Amino acid sequence: MSNSKENKKKILLAFSGGLDTSAIIPWLKETYDADVIAYCSDLGNGPDAEGLKKWAFELGASEFIFEDLKETFASKFAFSAIRAGATYQDDYLLGTALGRPLIAERMAHYALQMGASAVAHGCTGKGNDQIRFEKSWAYLIPQLEIVAPWRIWNFKGRQDLLAYLGERGFFLEAKEKKYSEDLNLFHRSCEGGILEDPAQEFEASEIYKWVKPIEQAQKDSITVEIHFERGIPVALNQKKMSSVALLSNLNEIAGQAGVGVLDLVEERTNGIKSRGIYETPGGTVLHLACRALKHLCWDRALITTARGLGAQYGEAIYDGNWHTDLRNAIEAFFEKASETLTGSIKLKLWQGSVNFVSRQSSFSLYSAEAVTFEADEGGVHHLADGYCKMSALKQKLMGSRDLKSKRLSEVN
Repeated sequence: MSNSKENKKKILLAFSGGLDTSAIIPWLKETYDADVIAYCSDLGNGPDAEGLKKWAFELGASEFIFEDLKETFASKFAFSAIRAGATYQDDYLLGTALGRPLIAERMAHYALQMGASAVAHGCTGKGNDQIRFEKSWAYLIPQLEIVAPWRIWNFKGRQDLLAYLGERGFFLEAKEKKYSEDLNLFHRSCEGGILEDPAQEFEASEIYKWVKPIEQAQKDSITVEIHFERGIPVALNQKKMSSVALLSNLNEIAGQAGVGVLDLVEERTNGIKSRGIYETPGGTVLHLACRALKHLCWDRALITTARGLGAQYGEAIYDGNWHTDLRNAIEAFFEKASETLTGSIKLKLWQGSVNFVSRQSSFSLYSAEAVTFEADEGGVHHLADGYCKMSALKQKLMGSRDLKSKRLSEVN
């Protein structure tokens, strides 16, 4: 990326203000002789916008962009995943993975708007986030270069970066983190330290911040009612509220009840196994509630199809494939399927457990008249005679064949 002062390049950087992205600003300026625009957004992680702006300019950024994306993140990303029942490797609700494509989208918007020639991130070469950013950018801004300093520079680790910044008059606290954390409105993750050994037990009170350990959880049960419209949660305890308010309130309620922690050994997109502790209190309750509503309103064939597509949706998100035809097509499936996914689910939260209290929907397929043992107004008992004989016909033919061929011996 060669430059002249008459036509100086611009690089838009995903900036968090941490050690890595702090070092990246002067490194980009020196390496590419480019103006660096620092981009930062709030997805519920609560960044200090004014402090980050001041720090970015001190480091040499030419411009600073800050956006509050909490409502977009909750309503368009987190709640879309809830509606789809999206999970990765059975139980992970994809909190970190859901945030990256939104940040990438907004950065692509500003990169084009401000005439940037490249975008940059501070992700390491071992993790998933690099591919999540870069796949989105490859689709949204294929004409722009992507700069990934950790795959280019010669720095080996934290001390090298601290020394590099110190040489240029920038000083950060050299406090070593015990764990690597990531958080947004949907979840908080924790990795590293003792967690790198899957055989080791950890102290919950040392790891958890959102969810109370069972022994500290609220002693009395808490009942919550969630109302969904077309698969999207819109009200909590019969009170309509914004997506941010609903998720924030449910995070607090479920966290106090000790609900919503996952200890998972997962396989990253590059094949490396890693262990993470994920706190997703509100998301866990919403996931279970939405699933219960599906069982009330959808037939078995639709549920089975949706379950498989939900797993594919989750894998697509995890692998950085948000901006793909596959993910868009699966999204369209759930938009259509969720036309009947309106109703209310009431749950009781207690000591880390979630129990259902009631399920209600005008689209319910549940029929008390059909299922009751007390009456048979539809004549189901008599109809079942022909139904059972027809259903068993294939097995009857197979059994007759195998008796003749002696493949089936006498039943003892």
